[in-house]
Amino acid sequence: MDRKEITAILSAAGLRPQHQFGQNFMVDQNVLAAIADAGEIQSADVVLEVGPGVGNLTRLLAARAAHVLAVDIDYKLMPAAQRHHAALTNVTWLNADVLAGKHAVEPRVLDALRSVRQQHLDGSVKLVSNLPYNAASPLIAELLVEMWREAREKEPAKTPPLVFSRMAFTVQWEVGARMAGGAGTRDYGPLGILLQTFADVQIVRKIPPGAFWPPPKIHSALVTVVPDPGRMKQVRDAVAFQKFLQGLFSHRRQTMGNGLKHYYREAWRPEFKRQFSDEGFDLLQRPESLAPAELLRLEGVAHRLMGG
Repeated sequence: MDRKEITAILSAAGLRPQHQFGQNFMVDQNVLAAIADAGEIQSADVVLEVGPGVGNLTRLLAARAAHVLAVDIDYKLMPAAQRHHAALTNVTWLNADVLAGKHAVEPRVLDALRSVRQQHLDGSVKLVSNLPYNAASPLIAELLVEMWREAREKEPAKTPPLVFSRMAFTVQWEVGARMAGGAGTRDYGPLGILLQTFADVQIVRKIPPGAFWPPPKIHSALVTVVPDPGRMKQVRDAVAFQKFLQGLFSHRRQTMGNGLKHYYREAWRPEFKRQFSDEGFDLLQRPESLAPAELLRLEGVAHRLMGG
């Protein structure tokens, strides 16, 4: 779908790209194909697409998947896209904000995805999207936390937990760098640590502004996230770990000892320094020096010492 076709869809509905929704429509056909390819979609798969916009990627996804759930916050654009792609009978269009808050996925989206999943149990569930920039970071983090929560809480007699086997999406280049950044680098922080605790994260390619219309002022990244169920089982409490990372990195230049002291406040005791040392942690180091697995272990030791 080129700029001319996109403009026609928008004009027919009396619309223009909305900055508030982060609408930068992908017009580079090679990049669109690369996004779909990165999803490794099989014919039995169910795909969640967030921010379909005019449906240029939706069309590619529908040609490869069993079913696509396309979720968009724009209540004016979605009907126009739905009409334009009326022939795509394996697409469910849902007008909703994918996030119910900073730390929660909208329940209607999860319910709709479960419903579609129940009709297609032979394949996998995947996220493949040209994500709205303002929703990307919290969405990926919260989908992984939701996976952890469902795997822990789902009763055997009920439907299988909602598990994403793969995610492929576009984000701002800086966000992609934070997602994939390794220990000791300037990009390493809570977002990347959380994702890498649960999954393998990789930047597939850099995307220039000219691949979009209107072009953003920054480069983008195509990122893949492949969740690892085995690593997820090692996480005691994903929500607590998420909060722990935010607190520990709230003052990035401080040592681990000071970070822990500030985070736990009145629960902190001077004698904890020796106990952390006995567990192999040097509290004079900065938190970004530790790999995700070690930070997860650090949170577990802290939880035990604080009487959790």
